[in-house]
Amino acid sequence: MPFFLRGRRHENISKKTTLERKKRPNGVPPAKKGKFATEDDEEITSDEGEQYIKEKQVNEEEKAEEEEETAQEKKVRLARQYLKELKEQKAQDEDGDVDNAAISTQLREDLLEASGRLRKRVADTYRQPAIEDIFVLKSKHQKLPITCVTVTSDDKFIFSGSKDCSIVKYTLDGKRIGSIPGGRKGTEDIHIGHTTHIFSMAVSSDGKFLASGDQGGNIHIWDAETLKHLKKFKKHRGAISGLAFRYATHTLYSAAHDRMVMVWNLDAMAFVENLGGHQDAITGIDALIRESCITSGGRDQSVIVYMLAEDKQLRFSGHQDSIDGIKLVNDQTFITFGQDGALSVWTTLKKRPHFVVKAAHGHQINGLPNWITAAAALVNTDLVASGSVDGFVRFWRVHSDGQHKLIPLFAIPLPGVINSLVFTRNGTYLIVGVGQEHKLGRWFKEKTVKNSVVVIPLKKDKCE
Repeated sequence: MPFFLRGRRHENISKKTTLERKKRPNGVPPAKKGKFATEDDEEITSDEGEQYIKEKQVNEEEKAEEEEETAQEKKVRLARQYLKELKEQKAQDEDGDVDNAAISTQLREDLLEASGRLRKRVADTYRQPAIEDIFVLKSKHQKLPITCVTVTSDDKFIFSGSKDCSIVKYTLDGKRIGSIPGGRKGTEDIHIGHTTHIFSMAVSSDGKFLASGDQGGNIHIWDAETLKHLKKFKKHRGAISGLAFRYATHTLYSAAHDRMVMVWNLDAMAFVENLGGHQDAITGIDALIRESCITSGGRDQSVIVYMLAEDKQLRFSGHQDSIDGIKLVNDQTFITFGQDGALSVWTTLKKRPHFVVKAAHGHQINGLPNWITAAAALVNTDLVASGSVDGFVRFWRVHSDGQHKLIPLFAIPLPGVINSLVFTRNGTYLIVGVGQEHKLGRWFKEKTVKNSVVVIPLKKDKCE
């Protein structure tokens, strides 16, 4: 017997009323004077009530189907949904004409990118830009050497960090739109921001978070749009040498001179885990789509790939001196550089470099190779740039037919110490952080050079 017929209150209910209640579909509220009543006690007509019943039944059936859906069926459903959205987008972009070949190409590129194997051959289409096209971003702040630069994935904004502990935000055309002043050492308790040299920065791919790390082991999280301070992390016990976001997530990886890598979740503003393995100060870190990060280990002359999903590490070695930085070309290919003047190209399939350019930036007067101080890769392409103290930014093509090689393309004169390099995502600009001295010390000083952020427009063949 239904629960609403139990007890003495229902003894006088007629059989007719009881039968009517039994006939009502499950989940439909009692009727009021020929109308159905919704859960919010809003009256609707009989026709609307029937529609309400049908829609609810359909929703329940769909929900049941989703619960019974296997992992493979879910993948197929999501793939079909993505294909439909892609077709609709292409149709809108091309005024109603759907180009199946273009869709097929896009799907293939998405698949290769997700697997970490995408490499567009674009390096040979670039031509050396004219010196007069290069321009310097001006700011009343940052009188000391620029130590790091980063750019948002939509190529709209540039952030620069300096030895004066400040951060400046620019538009790509050079307009300064905001800054975070640095504080004096010893004012950590009252100053919001950095009070020691900033060594590293990274911005999330959606442009929501900006992370910056300093010599004192502090990581500050900022709202990238407003530059509002959100959080300070103090868990490392050494200078923050590198920061990197996993693409399309708010997972942040940090590396430091304390030989540790730490993982942070910025959605929860919380520490996740720390990762060991290096025997010396970590000097660089990078990450892309996969749930992993890659680091260079300074004077232990090693590279480690931390594969978080599999909970394992891959170790590589090959330099003759300290490895001072690392950049991913894609999830399977990367380059390293350092104090031995060598620029090396690697893949995760081999424990030693596939190809090494010795003294890539020439030699000093004493015969020693020029220390390579920065490098950048245009992700998922074959274009790479490197910087040193020899007065040039050099461009290279990663050749991978049969064997991996680095082939020189051209060089752009740029005096000073190149402390940081980053390509815009669309490959139309290279952003350079220039200083009179190296970001980590004062071993050499170029007094005639201005500490600045330099923007180099990159030219392509017209056919492209």
